[in-house]
Amino acid sequence: MALAIKKRFGSYVETVDGSPAVKKLRLQTLAADGKGGKARTVERKLTALNQLDVYLNIIPSGSSTVTTATPSVAPGSASLVNPPAATTGTSQLATGNSREMLELLVKITDEISYEDVDFAELKEVSNKIFQLYQMQERDSDTSIRVKLLELLSGLGCECVTEQAVTLIIDYFIFLLRKEVSQKVLAQGMMCLFRIGERRKHLVPMAYNTQVAHLAKEQLRSGSTHTQKNAMLVMGRYATKKEGERHYVWKLAFYIDSQDSGVRAQALHALLTLGERGSELPAVLYKRAVEAMKDDYECVRKEALRLVFMLGNLHPDYIIPSDRQQEELRMIDAAFSKVCEALCDLSLQIRVLAAELLGGMTAVSREFLHQTLDKKLMSNLRRKRTAHERGARLVASGEWSSGKRWADDAPQEHLDARSISIIASGACGALIHGLEDEFLEVRTAAVASMCKLALSRPDFAVTSLDFLVDMFNDEIEDVRLKAIYSLTAIAKHIVLREDQLEIMLSSLEDYSVDVREGLHLMLGACRVSTQTCLLMVVQKLLDVLAKYPQDRQSTYACMRKIGQKHPHLVMAVAVHLLYVHPFFETPERDVEDPAYLCVLILVFNAAEHLVPIISLLPTATHRHYAYLRDSMPHLVPQLPIEGASSASATHRIDSAMRQAGSSAEYLQMILSHIEEIFTMTDERVELLQTAQSNLQRLGAIDAGMYGTSNFLETFLAAQIQIEQMQRCASTQRSRVPLKESLAALIRNCLKLQHTFSGLNYGDILQVKQLRLRACALHLVLVVRDRSQSALGPCQMLLQTAGDISEFIKTNKKDEEDMPPVGALPLIEYETSRKGRDSQPDSFTQQLLSKLDSISDPKPGRVFREILPLVQQAPPLALPPANEKIRRCVANILEPCPLQSQDNVIKVTAGLIAAVPFVAEIDNLLESQKADMRIKIKYPDQHMHTVVPKRSDFKPIMTEQGEHETNVRLRTTILLSHSVWTESSLVEIQLCLAVRPGSELELCKPAKVLFAPKPVRRGI
Repeated sequence: MALAIKKRFGSYVETVDGSPAVKKLRLQTLAADGKGGKARTVERKLTALNQLDVYLNIIPSGSSTVTTATPSVAPGSASLVNPPAATTGTSQLATGNSREMLELLVKITDEISYEDVDFAELKEVSNKIFQLYQMQERDSDTSIRVKLLELLSGLGCECVTEQAVTLIIDYFIFLLRKEVSQKVLAQGMMCLFRIGERRKHLVPMAYNTQVAHLAKEQLRSGSTHTQKNAMLVMGRYATKKEGERHYVWKLAFYIDSQDSGVRAQALHALLTLGERGSELPAVLYKRAVEAMKDDYECVRKEALRLVFMLGNLHPDYIIPSDRQQEELRMIDAAFSKVCEALCDLSLQIRVLAAELLGGMTAVSREFLHQTLDKKLMSNLRRKRTAHERGARLVASGEWSSGKRWADDAPQEHLDARSISIIASGACGALIHGLEDEFLEVRTAAVASMCKLALSRPDFAVTSLDFLVDMFNDEIEDVRLKAIYSLTAIAKHIVLREDQLEIMLSSLEDYSVDVREGLHLMLGACRVSTQTCLLMVVQKLLDVLAKYPQDRQSTYACMRKIGQKHPHLVMAVAVHLLYVHPFFETPERDVEDPAYLCVLILVFNAAEHLVPIISLLPTATHRHYAYLRDSMPHLVPQLPIEGASSASATHRIDSAMRQAGSSAEYLQMILSHIEEIFTMTDERVELLQTAQSNLQRLGAIDAGMYGTSNFLETFLAAQIQIEQMQRCASTQRSRVPLKESLAALIRNCLKLQHTFSGLNYGDILQVKQLRLRACALHLVLVVRDRSQSALGPCQMLLQTAGDISEFIKTNKKDEEDMPPVGALPLIEYETSRKGRDSQPDSFTQQLLSKLDSISDPKPGRVFREILPLVQQAPPLALPPANEKIRRCVANILEPCPLQSQDNVIKVTAGLIAAVPFVAEIDNLLESQKADMRIKIKYPDQHMHTVVPKRSDFKPIMTEQGEHETNVRLRTTILLSHSVWTESSLVEIQLCLAVRPGSELELCKPAKVLFAPKPVRRGI
């Protein structure tokens, strides 16, 4: 195993032979420092292309080189003036050589890597490819030229400078202007498109114009493949002004092409120009509508997107109606056309149409509501307003005395297409989407209905019945989408009794996700009457008795219902608590989940309507004090006499007000720590006191938990280093135990892997802290002489290489960062935040020492770093960063309260399935692969379970999915040999950051497990 480590004061390579056991360490210097006076050699990355030299008849580098003219195009010029001179020698390749060369090019294309290529090497290699391309015959096999262009585009896609990108584009422009093969031209256009996609920020404006003009010339080609790729290039490279002025009309001409692919690509190129900022003219709408009737699905799909874009781009542009002498707004006409696409034969187009409907929020109210009614207005007639009917009566000069003459005569036969002002496709369009046979269309229709309802409260009320009907869909994902959509629009609606019956019937669904989604929805909605409230509460209690594992979501639902309906809860509180007007009822069990639900409902309603407290029996006052202490997140603070938590909370609040904000208190702690670092006596004891203060601050203020816990963990590692440093300073000091060294390394890993939101300064301090810990670890292990020092030495070298690479990358990012005026001030300050931090003197000296060692054996490294470790000053704490969040977990199942009472009994050797549910806060996407469930048996035997990625589901809130909080729901399997009695099995969530190192995220949940012996038959 070889690991390249680049450092600030030089670069070296660490080679470890023998894996997994470390047998040998070797440090080889690749770059000399300034004192040596040797020139720095650049590592060549594209050595695979040297195999092409034999086909160029070029003498290898070192003896003599053949100079060739490099194509250069000045900005604004159309082509190369002087073509490069071909090399002397054989200019024709035999057929056998062509076949061998093609095989070689395919092999090189599969193996080559373009990363971190120096500009000089890129220029040399691109010139070599250019020469080889020039040597090919125009009537020979085009596959070689195609592969050469592919190699050249690979270089262009990985360029990091504007000079390199323009060099590659120059080659392409020159070669494609001379090319006659349509196959090669098509490949060249595709290569230019890839370069524009990957390196669009590096292409100058003048080159954008040149490439777009070249693509425009290729539109006259007889090959449809070349035309399609040229349209791709035009859409990517054309500037905003040039696109509006020339290219839009040029592309619009090809909408009527005979080839379906060209028609689709022309529409797609227009969409690309519109997305890049070019303003598409409104007159294109008619062409797009005609393209929606095309026989090919690809054309209809792009035309549908173009109709959607034009409707939102020119919403108030007036266009004539297709079937009547009326005028419509373009957004209304486009909305009708998108609705018509919901009846298309293609599934993909129906899904796309259902998705696009949600983005047309500027549509008129009449058109929007018509999508929920399958009956067209007044039997396909346009309804006249009351003012128009009155004006007609006055104009007739008649008295209104009942029916007019022949008013009941049969009307003539009417043609719906000639009379309806709204196209029939818009009538009931969303209903058609909700009733589609494919779940993708139904899901997209529900999502679009939710988006439209969020912008139109009146439409939210109208669409409520249809969303409720989707609760009975046969597909679980569709039901969940309807539930979450109704939760999002809950602020606009009030539920009726008939609607609640359908919703509550879905509460008995077998899926726990559906039940929890309904709990969230019921907590977000409002009900209209007391009967509705009683229906909801009673149904929730019945379902809780059937599914006791839903108690946490049921408690949260009851809390929300009480907060939103205080007056209704006051009217039914006596009924729910079974309070008799004359007789004293028996005190109910406070551990009963149903009674807890009622108390949470009533107490949260009393927070907004205090007179409810007077209706409560005396026993509930004691129960309130208990619940306030055990469930503070579910039970609010109330003015109830006799509650012990009231005075305690008042004291805490007054103390917090006297101390000021949490941020000010944190800054005060940090300033005290800086003063402590300047002391010499009793420094460790004072730092431990500051550590406990940081820990208490995180427990009091949840918003500062991540920041205070990060600083507390950093300070704990610093205290451990301080104590171990004393052991390394004298020869007679006792070497600390392995557990102490492992705890120090664990704290460093915890700082690196369990916290998110760190800026550059925070990460640099953490890496420096780990570097100190690794150096101290090596010193103590070598002095102990009871264990091998190869492992700690390897860890130190790897940590040094990591921090060197980190510092080098930061310097490179600072160089690539745009100047101050190029970005807004806030964005510039955000990107610069923390980047002014520099490594301390200990880090710089240690990296310099390690770099100067040619053969880094543990003994040699120990002797070099020992003086530095003994005299190392304390590392300063990073400044407070309020964006830091820590990944923590909370195990809900098995429940810590009930797992001690329920014994899991199973025959020895067989398997017991235990449901496992946990909520994980601030979990990054990259950390899901490292998540483990650790199971520890009483005999200290442990094994870990890797949960599936599909078991992680985002936690839903009233605002939608939470970004970083997820719920893990899975099943773990327990099995063991025979035990004499039941014992506790610990289940814990942890992060496996490296083999043998798991970072615990929560306290373990304990379950009683009893493997019984096998019963023998008589």
